Formats: sequence, C-alpha cells, structure tokens
Amino acid sequence: MPTGSEPELCPAGTWWDAIRAPEQVGRRAVALVEEQGLPTGPVILDDGGREPRMYFLAPVGTAALWEEPGTVALGLTCHVVVPQAARTTAPGLHWYRLPSRPSALIVPDGLHHALIKARREREGPL
Repeated sequence: MPTGSEPELCPAGTWWDAIRAPEQVGRRAVALVEEQGLPTGPVILDDGGREPRMYFLAPVGTAALWEEPGTVALGLTCHVVVPQAARTTAPGLHWYRLPSRPSALIVPDGLHHALIKARREREGPL
C-alpha cells in the first residue's frame, strides 16, 4: 500500500477496496468496531469540503458484495487519494487510523454491522 511523502491517487481493487461513509457515521462506526475489540484497519478522513467523508480500507472483493445505504463501495475502476504517511491530523485529507502493517485491513462484516448501528443511532431506522 503506498504511504509515501505525498498524497497519491491509488486504484481500488489492487491492494484493497474502500468503503466510503459520511464522517459522523464513520467516526461512530470506528468507535463501535474498537469497542468490539476488532481491528479497524486503515481509515482515511477527508474533512475538507461540504461533505466530509471517511474511507475504510477493506479486503479486495469487498466492494463487489457491499450493500449498505448511505455508503459507497469503491472497487475495480475506482480510485482513492491516499494521504502521505505522516499526515495524521486535520484539517484536510489525513489518516484517521494508520495502517498497522501493509496487509492489515478492516473485517468487512464487523464494519458492516458497525455502520448499520452508527447510521441508525444518527438517523433512526429506515
């Protein structure tokens, strides 16, 4: 996974897929995953612009099977800007959770359940 000295546009579906979620739902999902004792894997926060977003890096193939309202699965044919390795604070694009090692990614089922709960807490059931 690229973690150089500059932000880098990386293809999803090569090292990982990404699940994009609104920042507030994503922050709560991270807390829920951590409360379960599961690894969060690398998480990118882009807090610039009108709609701040979080990107959860998941195993390749996750995007093809992903279905969760309010999120976007990014796999083959998609790209994600990955922040430079040292960028760990706001404002702007930064690592919300750093990669602990190159192959450490979030567990899709744990993320899915956490995002469902986080969205319901914020928005109520659909």
